[in-house]
Amino acid sequence: MKRLKVLQVIGGGEIGGAERHLLTIMRLVNRERFTPELLCLCEGPFAGLCREEGITTHEAIMRHKLDLATVAPIRRLIREQNIDIVHTHGVRANLVARIAGRAEGVPVVTTFHSLLRYDYSSQAEAWVARALTRLTNNRTDRFIAVSGAVKEDLVAMGVKPDNVSVIYNGLDVSALVPGDEPDAVKRKLGILPGQRVVAMVGRLHAVKGHVFLLQAARQIVTQYDDVVFLLVGEGPERRLIERTVEELGLNDKVIMTGYYPNVSELYPVMDMLCLPSLMEGMGLVLLEAMYFGVPVVATQVGGIPELIIDGESGLLVAPGNSEALAVAITWLLDDPQLRQRLIAGGRQRAQEFTVEKMVRQTERVYTGLTSREQK
Repeated sequence: MKRLKVLQVIGGGEIGGAERHLLTIMRLVNRERFTPELLCLCEGPFAGLCREEGITTHEAIMRHKLDLATVAPIRRLIREQNIDIVHTHGVRANLVARIAGRAEGVPVVTTFHSLLRYDYSSQAEAWVARALTRLTNNRTDRFIAVSGAVKEDLVAMGVKPDNVSVIYNGLDVSALVPGDEPDAVKRKLGILPGQRVVAMVGRLHAVKGHVFLLQAARQIVTQYDDVVFLLVGEGPERRLIERTVEELGLNDKVIMTGYYPNVSELYPVMDMLCLPSLMEGMGLVLLEAMYFGVPVVATQVGGIPELIIDGESGLLVAPGNSEALAVAITWLLDDPQLRQRLIAGGRQRAQEFTVEKMVRQTERVYTGLTSREQK
């Protein structure tokens, strides 16, 4: 059987959930059947990280989101590298690499990691992103959605349901290696002995709902003087979040880490993880927390209810409701038996979402595409 070369195309300007997902696939794909190569369309840390992993990495930097001049060099790359499949991730990649792949007669698969209308700060930006995506959907041979909720969004954009495979993100246990000891991590972060830690991991973006966690925090700190809130991540809303922290009088109760290279070492210092997103494609960080035995509170949106069974493997609350979030957090702080039940249920649930399952299902999509081309 011929070994297939798969060109993975992504913006790569940051290392977020989509980049981590893609890196896992490239690490674990069966190298006897597939050869992964990467193309990044933005300057950023992802290309360098993948080169360090030994993955053949190319760059074709887009000057702006509509830079169709990038299509020609991508077509040339496909020809020169004898690419068999183009796999796109994100709006930029979908626009230029789908066009290039179709023009070169190479099958194209696209993974949707989120619901596009929630990925942007303004409705205008979201509308443009969806319009651009719909414009090139007809140049994709197969779609992958990371949850049933994402599939529903694709169908609403006119994609045929039977052309979408739902492949849940898998948990890469091999990458979850704690670093420093918990006490050392606490000292590094300025967490005092005896303080309980309510954490949130996610890019600083409006869709993640940081403001609702901070509003809940304002209520909680009036009842509990031993609770601190740990915000892990970086993003465009940093200044707004910092201003909100100050306005709510939470300066001595909120710790913002910025980009944190080894999130795994933070889970052992957490008493719970909250994900108050307004929308979430799946929420891989929830699986990570559950794996480490951290009870989770999250919003009942997108693909999250496909991961968490309310009251068994975590607590679910309505999105945009800081009072409901405060109640759930308080409940966990006050009820050790509930914590232990959710920890046990969460660990069991996390074991169902493996990277091996994710990668093998993705490989089947690839072989299905090429066998269809050969008929």
